[in-house]
Amino acid sequence: MPFVNRPGASIHYVTRGAPGEPAVVLLQGLGLSSRFWFDIPDILAKEEGRSRRVIAVDNRGTGKSGRPRPPWTMGTMADDVAAVLDDAGVNDAIVVGISMGGMIAQHVALRHPSRVRGLVLLATTPGFLAGALPAPTSLYRLLSVPLAGRNAQAKMARLLLPRSKWARAAEILRDWPSAMREDPTSPATFAGHLFAASTHFVAPRLSRIVCPALVVAGAEDMLIPRRNAEVLARGIPRAELELLPDTGHAIFADDRDLVRRLVVRLEQRLAGGTTDGSAVVPPMSPMRKVG
Repeated sequence: MPFVNRPGASIHYVTRGAPGEPAVVLLQGLGLSSRFWFDIPDILAKEEGRSRRVIAVDNRGTGKSGRPRPPWTMGTMADDVAAVLDDAGVNDAIVVGISMGGMIAQHVALRHPSRVRGLVLLATTPGFLAGALPAPTSLYRLLSVPLAGRNAQAKMARLLLPRSKWARAAEILRDWPSAMREDPTSPATFAGHLFAASTHFVAPRLSRIVCPALVVAGAEDMLIPRRNAEVLARGIPRAELELLPDTGHAIFADDRDLVRRLVVRLEQRLAGGTTDGSAVVPPMSPMRKVG
């Protein structure tokens, strides 16, 4: 089990695939370990006809990573990711982040631009001041999850899924109960991540992200409203935006192949760049116009 030592914390990560292959890094959301990617690392690493090194990071405070005393910042967690790349011997990677993981991914691209070949940003925001806050009921559900006890899973389902899928929550989120038992979120981790997310604001700097990006959001996301994705896609010069109908915050919960398809799409865009390694990529046509 690979670990890399960072100031105040040891950061754990898991890998799939062979060293030396093109890398994909997976970053999970608030309070969640890499376990919550479920079978997606294997899907990416074992795709027929494609070779990848897949690295799933336990953000500080989750999984087997250390739990230093908060406060933590997005910059610190982005530097954790860069340290993981160093430890794994990876020069650059496609970085996939969901929710808070997408916020971390933006900071990796800004602080360590040479390490990021492309971004897949799922259900995330450049900062709520630039986008849109969740509704008060959704914010209340989020803040009450650590104290909800047996009701935590029901509250999570209401946060993660659109209303049309609440009746199927047990089926769609079938892997979540065991993952939450094995990697529970401590109140300190929840508070540390929430503080970092609340101070995240990169909207004025999005134009500095020069790598291609796919920005994908659920049209019915109650936790990070779709407006946030629209602002992201407008601000990143080579971004594409896609809004998924009848989809909430758990954007790949009932479509485990979604992440693979997005990574393939981004790989195809990257393949259209130069062959001399200069990472010049043709401008992208948005999947959906914004603004």
